[in-house]
Amino acid sequence: ANVSNFNAGGMVSATPGGTPGNIYPIQSLNPYQNKWTIKARITKKSDIRTWSNARGEGKLFSMELMDDSGEIRCTGFTDAVDKFYNIVEQGQVYYISRCSLKTANKQYTAIKNDYEMTINSDTTIVKCEELDTGIPQIKMDFTKISDLENCENNSFVDIIGIATDVGDVQNLTARSSGKQLTKREVKLQDKSGAAVALTLWGKDAEQFDTALTNPVISVKAAKVSDFGGRSLSVSFNSTLQVNPDLPISHELRGWYDSTGKNETARQMSSSQGIGGGSRDTPHKSFSEIKESNVQDKPEYFCNNASIVFVKKDNCMYQACPSADCNKKVMMESPTEYRCEKCDKLYPNFKYRLMLTVKLSDFTGNEWVTCFQETAEKLLGISADDLGKLKETNEAEFDTTMNKVNFSSYNFKIRARLESYMDESRLKCTALSVDPIDYISQSKQLIEEIKLLEG
Repeated sequence: ANVSNFNAGGMVSATPGGTPGNIYPIQSLNPYQNKWTIKARITKKSDIRTWSNARGEGKLFSMELMDDSGEIRCTGFTDAVDKFYNIVEQGQVYYISRCSLKTANKQYTAIKNDYEMTINSDTTIVKCEELDTGIPQIKMDFTKISDLENCENNSFVDIIGIATDVGDVQNLTARSSGKQLTKREVKLQDKSGAAVALTLWGKDAEQFDTALTNPVISVKAAKVSDFGGRSLSVSFNSTLQVNPDLPISHELRGWYDSTGKNETARQMSSSQGIGGGSRDTPHKSFSEIKESNVQDKPEYFCNNASIVFVKKDNCMYQACPSADCNKKVMMESPTEYRCEKCDKLYPNFKYRLMLTVKLSDFTGNEWVTCFQETAEKLLGISADDLGKLKETNEAEFDTTMNKVNFSSYNFKIRARLESYMDESRLKCTALSVDPIDYISQSKQLIEEIKLLEG
């Protein structure tokens, strides 16, 4: 075998021009061994994470390694990040030796191994250049969605399903650290007759391709939560794949396209932001919000409501085309548009939606503002396409705006009390809009009836 030498970067071959000897199976490793080498595939390579505390600052990354005997987690801190991170590649096979071994912290890993590895100053990593490495690809042991009710809270499972609904990206602030977070909720359904909410965080949430129609999603080591029934999240240790090239993935696609899309699924997540509220957002009527004495601090709630009127005037504006700016532009000439914030002239602009709708529930009405993503989802058309209709076909524009009247959705809304002309009034903004989950809604109503009966 041809084994490459990487001395400068920290990757060195134990036997130049040959294969390192004494290859041990991963499952045989323990802290009492010191002369061993494993031949393993990197099935997951994390992003670099940083920390800062009273003892100082640092950074780390982790890898999940696999051979035909099992898996193990390997973590590198600070110096190891500089030495190895830009060299090792996910999916490739390496010879690894001289790492420290310790008892695994099951809180941070879903790997089924009693031990985990830490890169130290003596560690060597050698890329295996063999065409046939003999090391398998990523292993997945899928759990049926209907079986999640038997899984322990904070445990990890491999899951695969059809994304029947994809929510918008939401921004929130972590209570413990004050850190800004982004998340997106996806509803997964499989052939077991059940559906569950899967939460994506950070880059996974932001970069998820919403243009895909009901993609197959698989997650290795999704974290199980028992909050609000059963739900899942993609954690630091998880591996997310969209439309993976697996036999079970193609089987799910065929099932959903033929019969699955018409089946009613049992909801494992009792109250979801996709179609029925959210696990951390209460369901309230408009009268309850008005009676709750909302002050300067915003209140978040979900409501199943119908659209009774759409304001067409001033529903969109010409905005700065820069990716980081949504300010209104002024036309300097037929071919030039000025953004005061950027202090630049642009040859074009982008349309931004600021749609105001009147929503009605069984207790009353309320004006609610829907911004770009929410408005586009509600109208079923992009802002740019709607802007072109307004410019070229007023009748078609009116038809597009009117067709949402008297349709019902589940809205997640932020309510805030604002002062205008010495008067206080409630200002409501829709953060997300989704189809109503009538099964979850019915269960919620049944529970409320039981409470009334005492």
